[in-house]
Amino acid sequence: MNKNLFLASEAKNPVSLEKLKIYCKGFKGKTIVYVPTAANGEFYGSWKGGESIKVVQSLGAEVRIVELEDIKFKDVLKDIKGADILWMAGGMAGYLLYWIRRVKLDTLLPQMFKRGVLYIGSSAGSMICSKTQYSSEWFIGDTEPGASLLPGLGLIDFEIYPHYDETVLPEIKKLHKRGSLYLLKDGEAIVVENNSIKVLGDERILS
Repeated sequence: MNKNLFLASEAKNPVSLEKLKIYCKGFKGKTIVYVPTAANGEFYGSWKGGESIKVVQSLGAEVRIVELEDIKFKDVLKDIKGADILWMAGGMAGYLLYWIRRVKLDTLLPQMFKRGVLYIGSSAGSMICSKTQYSSEWFIGDTEPGASLLPGLGLIDFEIYPHYDETVLPEIKKLHKRGSLYLLKDGEAIVVENNSIKVLGDERILS
C-alpha cells in the first residue's frame, strides 16, 4: 500500500511542528481534517480546551474538525475524503480504533493514500498505525485495558511508545513482551514513505 505517514510523539510540540512544516513544505493552500476523537475517550469534548487544535488552526491551512462519533448525525467520511492532510490527535488509542472501524475510515484510507494524503499522527494517533496495540494497553501512567483486543491499522510493523522518558525504561522493558517498539520523546517523529522508515530524532528500539 502506498502511504505517507508523519508519526509524532506530540505533533503540536514546537520541535515536531518545525520538522513537519519542512517535511510537508508548509500548510498554506492545504486542507487539514483534524480528528480529535481519541481525546473523547478520556472525556467527551476534552479536546476543545486543549492546545493541539489551537496550534492546528494557526498553521494557515483550511481546517475541518471531524469527530467520528458524529456518524450518528452525518456522513463523516464525506467530510474526510477531500483532505490533503489527515491529522489524528492524541488520547485513547483503543477508543479511536473503535470509531475508525465503526465509520469504516479504515477502508477509505488506502484510497486517500493513493492520491497522496499525508497522515499525521500524534501520540495515540501514531500508536494506532501499528498492527497490534499491546503498548496502548499497558502504557505507563495511562493504561487502556482491552486496547490490545482491537487490531491496529497495520500501516507499520512496529509499535510506538510516545512521550518516552528514560526514567521509565526499566518498567517498559518489563512490560514489553513482543514485537519491535520505537520509543519516541516529545519533539521526535517517524516518517514512513511506503516501506521507507526514517526517525527524526534519536533511534531507540526495543525488540
